[in-house]
Amino acid sequence: MGIIYKRPIKFTYYKVCLMSTESDKEKAKDYDLTNWLASVSEEDQMYKNIELTDTKVNFQELYHDPKEELYVFRVYKLRDYNVPSKIREGQSAEPIDLEDDESLGEDMTVLYDWKNSICMIQQNRMSVGVSRLAEWINKENGYDVSKKVVFYPISDHFTKNKLRNKYIRTIEFSFSNMESVNEDGPLSSIINSIGRYDGVSAKITISVGRARDAQLNPQNSYDLIEDIQKNSGCIGSARAKLKSMSDDDKARIEMVDIFETTSHDYIDFDIIEKKPLDFLQARRKMCRTYLERRKDLLSLCQR
Repeated sequence: MGIIYKRPIKFTYYKVCLMSTESDKEKAKDYDLTNWLASVSEEDQMYKNIELTDTKVNFQELYHDPKEELYVFRVYKLRDYNVPSKIREGQSAEPIDLEDDESLGEDMTVLYDWKNSICMIQQNRMSVGVSRLAEWINKENGYDVSKKVVFYPISDHFTKNKLRNKYIRTIEFSFSNMESVNEDGPLSSIINSIGRYDGVSAKITISVGRARDAQLNPQNSYDLIEDIQKNSGCIGSARAKLKSMSDDDKARIEMVDIFETTSHDYIDFDIIEKKPLDFLQARRKMCRTYLERRKDLLSLCQR
């Protein structure tokens, strides 16, 4: 076994719905993906290249948890252009050779909750993407132009409730145009302390360091987070690292975007050098994370 790298991967939550394209008054309905999954996972369809707008896709793996009615599947976006090179130290780079019927595959792993019509989708810059996944489903289902399957992001906001039973380990943010900050909040005191350097921008990290059970002051931290949200016009980015304990008493670390309005999670994976993300590891961690979040997600869907 080679070197193991720990990498956080982002997953975003969506409702899967069937909507009318002809009437704004007709309410979108939960959509059942199981017929599509059954179709694309048939023996003569599995591993088959499918043409979509400007790309090709390929269905590769499917797992079903009958107890929780969860499905996890992996699809690939195929690429035969801008092929990367392999490099051996001391030698010139060599493009990776592909046969005429071969392509590079950019994977995306998806969890689908049949009972609640919720998807947990891996976010990769080079992978299929949610809009192409919806196009694939609509193409397979053969709907007329009056209806289509869509993925609606489950909206959420960073509020004090997100910090319940969690330690705030780190707050980091960058800002510019410092004169416009609300003078009454904790953010202004941080800015004033560095203003003497005559800078116009800065990146701040407030952290407890390596101490295992340490946390930032909860109330002061939340006051700062609220002030950052109020001054979003001059804040470039803002994140908080939170620590909580799962049901099996294992520490769970998540990095949340203070401005993010879509529900999401970051999951840490162990990836072996020169190997892709293992599907077994992916589905196990995705199922565990999703089941921990399901109650909150259902509450958000009722808003």
